[in-house]
Amino acid sequence: MTTLLGKKIFTYEDINFLPEGNYEIIDGERRDMTPTGFRHGKFEGIFYELLRRHLGDKGHIAVGEIGVVITRKPLRIRAADVVYISKETSPEEPVGILEIPPDLIIEIISESNTSWEVTDKVKDYLSIGTGRVVLVDPQTETVNVYQKGKREVLLYGFDEEFEVIEGLSIRLKEIS
Repeated sequence: MTTLLGKKIFTYEDINFLPEGNYEIIDGERRDMTPTGFRHGKFEGIFYELLRRHLGDKGHIAVGEIGVVITRKPLRIRAADVVYISKETSPEEPVGILEIPPDLIIEIISESNTSWEVTDKVKDYLSIGTGRVVLVDPQTETVNVYQKGKREVLLYGFDEEFEVIEGLSIRLKEIS
C-alpha cells in the first residue's frame, strides 16, 4: 500500500491484508459504502434461498458484499450482494475475494445508490465475463437483467415473471 497526498492507495499485493469494513476499492482507493437497510437484506435472503433450493448442488452461493476483483492494476474490487458460481466455473468452493467471474451477480439497489454508480458496477461485472447481472430496485419495483454478450437490457416489474438464471424464473411480487 502506498500513500498519495495522504490517501492510501491499495494494490493487488494488499489483497490478503485489506482492513475489515464495508467498502469497495476503485482504482486503488477505498470507497466506503453506506450500511444497507432491512428490506435490502431481506431481498438478499430471498435470492440466497431461491438459488440454494434450485441450484445449491450445482454450484456455490454467497451473499453479503462479496469481493470481486475487476482489475489488478489499478486495483478495483466490487462488493456484490448475491453471487452464484457454477461447479463448471469453479469445481471447488471459492475462498476469499473472488478472482473468477461469477455466473450470476444480483445487486439490490439501495436508496443511496446513484444511477451512474449502478451503471458503472454493471459495466465492471460484465467486463470480467460475468454471465448475468440482475439489478433489483425495491423503490421502483423493477428488475433489470444484463447478459454477457448482449446489448439489450431486459426490464421487468415485480409482477412480471423473469429468468434469474437458466431454469429459474420467478415473480418477485409473489415472494417478497
